[in-house]
Amino acid sequence: MKVVAVFLAVVVAAGCSSSDESQDAAASATSVAAESTVVITVPPTTSEATTTTTVPPTTTAATTTTKTQLTTTTTSGGPYVVGTPELYPLTPLRESDGAGGSGCAPGAGPLPDGVWFGNVGAIGAASVDFDLACFYFGDIAYTEGAEDGEEVNNDYYIRDLNPALRTVRVAMGATVYELDPGSVGFLTVPFPDWPVDPAGYIACPSNWCGVWLFVNGGQVTEILEQYLP
Repeated sequence: MKVVAVFLAVVVAAGCSSSDESQDAAASATSVAAESTVVITVPPTTSEATTTTTVPPTTTAATTTTKTQLTTTTTSGGPYVVGTPELYPLTPLRESDGAGGSGCAPGAGPLPDGVWFGNVGAIGAASVDFDLACFYFGDIAYTEGAEDGEEVNNDYYIRDLNPALRTVRVAMGATVYELDPGSVGFLTVPFPDWPVDPAGYIACPSNWCGVWLFVNGGQVTEILEQYLP
């Protein structure tokens, strides 16, 4: 009986020992699994890839260049248009040296694009003979008149030192704004029909037919008669 008891004790002890070892092995496996899980969640490489995709700013540089080119094209002169005709003389444009419109010193040869004052001495089918002159208005009129020894009245002074005529081509479809003494305004007249009244407020053509020529592309596109009090 003692032998049997001893044998049973050994079996029980062995079973307990085996159970403890199984538990230790299971615990060890669990810790290893936990460690392996931590290792798997570590790599943060995807955040670096997202950062690099948002970096390139090349499109903003291209937009800036386009705006600069558009600004450059809008600074060129012309087109020169009457818009709403007014009785007052035209204000001086850039580099006119104080005279109205584009001034009175374009140099020899055809009139360049701009707005020019003078007298129309003759009217052709598609051209006018034009005597260029300087038109000063306001305070500068008195200064310029005094330089020439002339008395100035009504705030304007016209200087015509060169009576030579230029033949200036008139564009097809050109418009003339003819003074209408009946309404103290303007008649809108196609160039072939101008003047409606040759003996109107100003006689055109003549040495006193004071007008502004609006020249675009080397041709007159509009003509504005100038009112003088």
